[in-house]
Amino acid sequence: MTITIKDLAEMARVSTGTVSRVINGGPGVGEETRKRILKLIKELDYQPNASAHGLAAKRSGNIGVIIPHTGGYSMATAYWPGLLTAITERAAAQNYNVLLSTARSEEDVASAYQSILKGRRIDGLIIGAEQFGDKQLAELLLKDFPFVMVGKSVSISHYYVDVDNAGGARRMTEHLIGLGHRRIAMLAGPEHYPSVIARVGGFRQAMAAAGLDPGLVYHCPYWTLRAGEISREIIRSGIGVTAIFAAAGDLVTGVLQAAREEGLRLPEDLGVATFDDHPLYNYFAPAISAVRQPIAALGEAAAVQLFRLMHGEIPEEKGIVLPTELVIRASCGRPGLKTEAGRVAPETTS
Repeated sequence: MTITIKDLAEMARVSTGTVSRVINGGPGVGEETRKRILKLIKELDYQPNASAHGLAAKRSGNIGVIIPHTGGYSMATAYWPGLLTAITERAAAQNYNVLLSTARSEEDVASAYQSILKGRRIDGLIIGAEQFGDKQLAELLLKDFPFVMVGKSVSISHYYVDVDNAGGARRMTEHLIGLGHRRIAMLAGPEHYPSVIARVGGFRQAMAAAGLDPGLVYHCPYWTLRAGEISREIIRSGIGVTAIFAAAGDLVTGVLQAAREEGLRLPEDLGVATFDDHPLYNYFAPAISAVRQPIAALGEAAAVQLFRLMHGEIPEEKGIVLPTELVIRASCGRPGLKTEAGRVAPETTS
């Protein structure tokens, strides 16, 4: 992998010629622009071609994985442990160990980065990119350090693996519409994350195509308590929502809690679906319909991509996007449609 001055130019939003003139002390650059570029170079400790030879000469036999959440949160989900398992298995096949770094707190993601890079104990890195700081990603680029992102960065283009967030959200929304729901709300994560933007886009596309209101989108931090509060606001709003699509597994528990506290039966009174499946969803009453991510395949693809970079190869694709799967269970229902026994008729797969 070769990093050029073009990377720095993109971050500074100037031409490569401008950056070159600043680095070499040349004329023709405004003072404000020069200060901005020099500040960026200093912050990133920019050294052209800084570490490629040293990295090749000193192999640690380790790769790192940065999860941009606390360890307690990360290990309580189905997503990160599944991803880490797949990465670890691929690394073991390459005779590599995996060093894991998590954040001290949800507000201090940078701590995970500082911890794992200290002392050059790793030869490559896999990063949960969406919550990761641009400064840290830019530093890895400029120091020619092999890394792969899981999910896209908001502002930095680099090798990544991801899932079809828009397509998965669109298909689940179409399923809800097919069951007869017309007032569907989406409870989505933080609005600046690329995956959230994509999922909201898929939801809105399906709603607009059906001639329905695509504007019932409510953003929420990945926090069960807040998800419950916003879900109660949706239920109490009087706008006639018959289904809530929780666009992350971290949010669905809040939706279920709010529905129970408001005395709503699932799926007779409120349909619920989620993006992210969990092994326990099949045992809920009713079982929860979900967009399933190929977590193991995602971790495998990230590791394969990273080892190619570490071996000096240029991967064929900069971005690998994997398809999702609809897992249709009993939680969505058909509004107003009940059997003689008073139970909602079974759902069908879309």
